[in-house]
Amino acid sequence: MEHPTDDADLECKDEEVPMDTPARQSLPSHFALRPMPGKGLGVICRKPIREGEFVGEYKGEVMLEDVKDRRYLPSLKDQQTPEDQQWIQSRLDRGQTLTGCYLYGVSLPQTRGEAASRIYVDAEDEYESLWTRFINHASPPCNNVNPKSIHESYDGKPRVWFVANQDIAEGDEICFDYGDDYWLEGDDVV
Repeated sequence: MEHPTDDADLECKDEEVPMDTPARQSLPSHFALRPMPGKGLGVICRKPIREGEFVGEYKGEVMLEDVKDRRYLPSLKDQQTPEDQQWIQSRLDRGQTLTGCYLYGVSLPQTRGEAASRIYVDAEDEYESLWTRFINHASPPCNNVNPKSIHESYDGKPRVWFVANQDIAEGDEICFDYGDDYWLEGDDVV
């Protein structure tokens, strides 16, 4: 990968991406948001990051698995509540997508005899999320950050964050491994 060293060059490329939503505006100055061929937008480092450093928090709407399923699975559309329909319409009215591709599942503690369950952080809506929603996928060993999570943080909500799993150079794209459960059969995973 080519590593830009000229700050003016970094600034010029930033102008290609409108910074018109809260998620885009939350991008720290040591990162840049850029169009990435075949990926959409991606996050580029403007300064080196050391292995083990905190990179960013993944925030969004928090929802239980049954709510996520009703809102995103076409097979459960007939089970949507008025609240689900209002939520969907709100996204559409604001030009936000409804792909379900920005969900991060956090495992909940399991009690004896209970099935495993998860709660989800949904960062798809750019008005309800942060810049980390633009972190793209890369398979190991090309992924340079790992997600960490806890089901209940100090505020009672799940917390998801990213930590550098290797030194990251200026000009590198920030990427993490989305995991096997993200991909559909036939997807071309790189």
